[in-house]
Amino acid sequence: METKKPYIAIVFLLFMMVGNAQVGVNTQTPSTAASLHLESLNVRTMEYGGFKMPVVTEAQQASIPLSSTNNDDDGLMIFVNDPVTGKQCWEIYDAFAQLWRSIYCFNCNGDVLYAENFDAYVDNTGITGDSASNGDYPGGVSQWTLTSFQSFGSSIPDVPGTLLDDEDYALVIGGQLECRDTNGSLVFQSTAFPISGYDEVFISVDVSESGTLEYIPAFHANDFNCGENESDFVDISYSVDGGATFTEIPDFGGLGSTNHTLIDDLSSTVTVTQLVTGLSASTMILRIQLQNWAASEYYFIDNIEVTCN
Repeated sequence: METKKPYIAIVFLLFMMVGNAQVGVNTQTPSTAASLHLESLNVRTMEYGGFKMPVVTEAQQASIPLSSTNNDDDGLMIFVNDPVTGKQCWEIYDAFAQLWRSIYCFNCNGDVLYAENFDAYVDNTGITGDSASNGDYPGGVSQWTLTSFQSFGSSIPDVPGTLLDDEDYALVIGGQLECRDTNGSLVFQSTAFPISGYDEVFISVDVSESGTLEYIPAFHANDFNCGENESDFVDISYSVDGGATFTEIPDFGGLGSTNHTLIDDLSSTVTVTQLVTGLSASTMILRIQLQNWAASEYYFIDNIEVTCN
């Protein structure tokens, strides 16, 4: 039994050293500012090497047992390489926001992050002044929602809201979303879609109209109180990470105003585009808000697409 004492003492000393010193790999003089100091040159083999972090798929990433009660996992690093989704990203866990943040991704080749061309739905899918359930909507629609609002000037979602009868509607007809006589704001909103690892995305939406549309700038108070019975407009905006604040694309191509993406009559289909830069987010939501005021006035929305850039 006496012979074990020296070994116990050695083990104890090793634990003390680990607890009170820096760790160096391929160096005998680790930086005093580093807990772990790695040198690329292996002095025994005179070969250079790198640091390899854990590699996981997105499913494996989701199974990592992260704490939801403290910040102990803050700064956890992995490399996501998923052959199914195509994602290849270096990611760090933000424990305060409880989400993974992509530091850099390697695989943007104009990949489509969100797309909707309305071709997959039966005609008359959407909402009217008579019904909030028509065609494939809502049960057969997973990529977007539609809503009207309680009254002109109100921002409280409500269906039918300002849609008064079955001739006031937002319906998929002929492979595009047709919006007629909304009598105030109506909103198309995408579900949240992933943008992890992309610091730039490109938004594209086709907008056209029919009828005699008009806009009176002096009547604008806000996007829900803008020219009752008069002003027609389309706003395209986006938010990230579930944020309540949306960033609007203003005055696209000189066809809008400082308050709206598009206003008044459009002579032909307008493809609204926007490059969004400086992103550091996990998800994005796209919103299209519009209004028109007569049975002869229509807006048509089609070919919505968001790609990495």
